[in-house]
This record gives sequence, C-alpha cells and structure tokens, in this order.
Amino acid sequence: MNKELQLLNRMFQDATVGMLSIDKVLKKLNDEDLKKILKAQFDAYQKIADRCDIIALGRDKEVKENGKFKKIKQTAMIYVALWMDKTPRHIVEMMINGTVMGIVDTIKAEKDLPPRSEEVKTLLADFKKMQNEFYEKLKRLLTKV
Repeated sequence: MNKELQLLNRMFQDATVGMLSIDKVLKKLNDEDLKKILKAQFDAYQKIADRCDIIALGRDKEVKENGKFKKIKQTAMIYVALWMDKTPRHIVEMMINGTVMGIVDTIKAEKDLPPRSEEVKTLLADFKKMQNEFYEKLKRLLTKV
C-alpha cells in the first residue's frame, strides 16, 4: 500500500473514531451549547472522511474502516466515562482529550507518511486546521461549564 493511501486511511479512521465518539456523547447530552459544537464537529469529521474516501476511490482504492474490536473498545470507554460523570464539564474535558489525541495522531501521520500530491496535502492541512479550531472552541466552552 502506498504512503498516501496509508495517510488517507489514518485520517479516515481518526475522523470516524471522532464521529463514533461524538455520536455516543450526543445521545447523553442536554447542554445545548455543547450539542451545537459537537454536531458541527461531527459534520466536519464526516466531510473529512468523505473526502478521504473520494480521493481513494479516484485512485481505484478504498479506505479501510476501523476494526470491530477498536469500535467496541471505543464505545465501551465512552459509556464507562459517561456512566461515571455526565456533567457538561466532564464531557467537554473528554472531547478536548479526544481532539488532542486526534491532533497528535495527525501530526505523527504527517511525519511518518508525508503526502506528495497537492490534493492530499490540502486535505491534511484542512484536517489539522479543523481539529485545532474545535480544540480552541472546546477550550473556550470549558471556561463556561
């Protein structure tokens, strides 16, 4: 598998993990400000995942979803964390931590699998920008909850 396809897979999987997490959290949430931010973040992750898929398909390849075990593990971790504390403050903290993990993974993926095409470079830059924007929004929200 070429490095750009590996990079597309990493971004796709990070975006879908973010979507899975947000989907589970939204179902347990009452805070409207937090819901609004998380819905926007979900939509942004969806757009990134779709763009990864479109680029891969344009090269007659497919991006790979996370395995079932990883999805089950992620879902269980979210439910345990929410079972212990459903306050908006805790949820914002969880989402900040998840977003930071995504930022770190994206930086590492860029270093390990540097993109060559402008199309993938642009997607990677957009993904990093999006993650950082939501990190900043969540930080600001943390001061309010």
